[in-house]
Amino acid sequence: MGSLGAGYTTKHLVNLLWFGQAIATAEALLLARREAIDLGLMQRALAESAASSSFIRDDLGALFDGDYLTSFGLDRCCEELSAITALARRDGVPFELSEQVERIYQRALARYGPADGELLPVAMLEEQAGIQLRHRS
Repeated sequence: MGSLGAGYTTKHLVNLLWFGQAIATAEALLLARREAIDLGLMQRALAESAASSSFIRDDLGALFDGDYLTSFGLDRCCEELSAITALARRDGVPFELSEQVERIYQRALARYGPADGELLPVAMLEEQAGIQLRHRS
């Protein structure tokens, strides 16, 4: 990837974008659900639009099943986000949106502790909205 540490930085940037997509997508879906838009139709619309991403195509189904992806700890997510936002501050790069993603993940860590579940911030947003994104039984 480049100089020493570039691979580490690249990994953190990839995860930052994935975490940010998860938050932005969850917010959009919460509003869609509140507005009585069918989430299955919304998912298809997103997957076929400029907003499409691997998160929407590959991971959104798990979220609709109530799976907050327990393969990665929330504390580790926060460590990575903190490292990459600190790097941006050090380098003088504007990083406001990314810092907001970090704050949301930090709030989820305070709420759930160091649990496994990289999508637990979505669960927190669901709680705040009083809406669940999972398929209704």
